[in-house]
Amino acid sequence: MTGARAAGLLVLGALAVGCGGPGQSADATDSGAGPRQTGQGFHSEDCNGVTDADVEKAAGSKLYTKAVVSDSGCFWQENTVFGDVGAGMGISTWWYRGSDLDTERGLEQRAGRTLSELSIDGNKGFKAYDDTACSIYVAKGGDVITWSIQTLNSSMMPDLCSIAGQLAQLSQQRVN
Repeated sequence: MTGARAAGLLVLGALAVGCGGPGQSADATDSGAGPRQTGQGFHSEDCNGVTDADVEKAAGSKLYTKAVVSDSGCFWQENTVFGDVGAGMGISTWWYRGSDLDTERGLEQRAGRTLSELSIDGNKGFKAYDDTACSIYVAKGGDVITWSIQTLNSSMMPDLCSIAGQLAQLSQQRVN
């Protein structure tokens, strides 16, 4: 297995771990496995309210193909793959029920990304980015929604944080 392919599989594995396993309900966080915030969270919609057409508009025509749809979120695979380079890269959105921004912030800090605070539609969050990735996290009640884009081809892409920001804003308008 090449290094790029292994890296892509690690990214998908990390995303899957953060979302829980098959058959795990949204109430699985009531087991006391982490801090549980009170208050009403986001309204549930497929892909956190964002469509394939929205992704195409934000990121560019036909650059991504939806590859995963689950109760926890969605993943659009990057189509610009050169051999194994780029495998596992793409755009994702995940809904972490019963999580908090501090947990997600800590993970991004350990990854070595630059962090900056933000607010979208009255909900606090932060942006985490480096040369090949940008993620935007927004919290409401006991929920955190994240939008992330990762690529090995950033020089060939529009600004990554602009893409993630557009999708996060649309999502907030639709699920807030």
